[in-house]
Amino acid sequence: MASVAMELRKARADLESLLKYGKSLQLKINNYNKTFSSTNLSRGFKRVLAKSRWIRPNFAQCWIIPKPPASANLCKTYKVNGTPVKLYELPDGAESLYHIEPPEYNLTKKQCELIDHVKSELMDHIPTGLNVRHPKKVIEYIENFGQRTISSYLQSHEMSLGRTRTEENRAVLELTRLVAKYTVGFGLIEVLLEDKYVQDIYVDAPVENNHIYLSMGSIDDSRLSSKFKTNIILTNDAAESLMSRFRYESGRPFSEAHPLLECDNETFNTRVTIIGSPVSPRGMAFALRRHSPDPWTLPRLVQAKSITALAAGLLSFLIDGQSTMLIAGGRGAGKSSLLGAIMFEFAPVQRILTIEDTLELPGPEMQELGYKLQTMHIQSSVRGEGSMTADEALRISLRLGESAIVLGEVRGEEARTLYEAMRAGTAGSAVLGTFHADSARTVFERVVYDMGITAEAFSSTDIVIVAGLTRPAGIHRQHRRVIQVAELVKGAEQPGTFSDLLRYDAACDALVETEAFLESSERLGAVARSWGITYPEVLGNIRTRAALKQLMVDYANSSGNGKVLSGKWVYRCNSVFWEMLARQHSKEHTVDYKKLLKDWKKWFAKAVVNES
Repeated sequence: MASVAMELRKARADLESLLKYGKSLQLKINNYNKTFSSTNLSRGFKRVLAKSRWIRPNFAQCWIIPKPPASANLCKTYKVNGTPVKLYELPDGAESLYHIEPPEYNLTKKQCELIDHVKSELMDHIPTGLNVRHPKKVIEYIENFGQRTISSYLQSHEMSLGRTRTEENRAVLELTRLVAKYTVGFGLIEVLLEDKYVQDIYVDAPVENNHIYLSMGSIDDSRLSSKFKTNIILTNDAAESLMSRFRYESGRPFSEAHPLLECDNETFNTRVTIIGSPVSPRGMAFALRRHSPDPWTLPRLVQAKSITALAAGLLSFLIDGQSTMLIAGGRGAGKSSLLGAIMFEFAPVQRILTIEDTLELPGPEMQELGYKLQTMHIQSSVRGEGSMTADEALRISLRLGESAIVLGEVRGEEARTLYEAMRAGTAGSAVLGTFHADSARTVFERVVYDMGITAEAFSSTDIVIVAGLTRPAGIHRQHRRVIQVAELVKGAEQPGTFSDLLRYDAACDALVETEAFLESSERLGAVARSWGITYPEVLGNIRTRAALKQLMVDYANSSGNGKVLSGKWVYRCNSVFWEMLARQHSKEHTVDYKKLLKDWKKWFAKAVVNES
């Protein structure tokens, strides 16, 4: 097609493929005593070109490979803002293929010329008062300018983009949106940034030699891996453009003297990390981590099978019981998602202070719902100057009044301050934080031996929750699971002794309860004493909370209404639970959890009907 630039970008790869194909033909000739003709060579060459060609329109900066491998097995199709996405299973099973078919890569020559014309005119008509730090206003200006420019061009050249005025207006609008997308937008990368399944986006150096690849989640198809190679390849110009955009938005330097850029992109709610020379000797490399557009809640994690309903009920109870909890795990295990989900279990009357360097926790969403929450944004360990450290923020938070303290990550000097405050009783009603470790015992060892916190100070920790990546039966697809909920045994002969309350069982791919949970948990017993209830009543409370979460998930699965798992519904459902709990206790001085669950189910059934 004349409108699409079709170039042979991988000459060496094409030649090698052609030679391999030629050897294959020769083998067939030998086996079947056929003669090798120029027709065979021509067909073979065409097959190689069709298989390995890269295409892009002249206004775009990313190449795509239009055809998937012949051996690929199509598993799932959907659209992201009008762009078809196809997910393929590949033969070796180690990774899958994320294949997009952008409609703009099939524009006519006339349409491409119009886009180029608008881009050219736009360079000469940028208003001096336009603030490029406000993307929505810039996009609005470009779309309005583009519509005027294209309409004028069509009129002066006596051209048309449709049979009717309505068709032409629609075509003009679509072209102006493409102009905005490929000038002030992120071009083809926007598809990845807007795909709800995409979690991480990676580009290795040199960018022109490597496919963009992804980490994806929540895809209910066992044939697909969680790791995907895409059919998208960045050009060097595209990489430079992306880097310039992120550098400008963040206001941070990026050069050989400062070869690391880390920032947040608010438009797509994404954390961006870029490295360059000399750290990356072959050019720039990118890592983009998308934050979930909808905050995680415990019911959503139950639906995703990351935790069980019982675990959700237990964590809800522990938060209500003002426990100190550390969430441990490796990178990508889901620590921040779990921390954010647990935060929705705070009572609305509880004041919360969050301290984080990357704004991943659901602070704004919780404030909109009525939670009393204050966020403190701190300096990253790898960023430049200009913001307070985690330790400084923590010391300030201790003077801001009685509050639950939530640390995005516990990793340095702030750990000493935190444990000093917990031992002195000035750290508030509850403390939560994430920690890089793969087990409860490893958390203790790192805090005590690496960070220099005394074992006595560490005893202020109540619970350690471990999030991990599992591979059932050794499959390549990884699953995010909570694999341990353990309590610290206070006063044990050996410091750092933990007792599992819930333990991961690989056979059933889920957490299972332990004898300690059922009969002798120190932490659950401590909460029982503070509330003036018995241990069986504690278990009844936890199981009732678990049943509520499971009912929400069951309804979401059966109705297709995932909104009932949102923070808004968790807030409502928990509030009704607490209200019913208080009402029963004030009347009868005890709680019948079976009756409470029955009453709550009636309320929930009415609430979802009224909401719809």
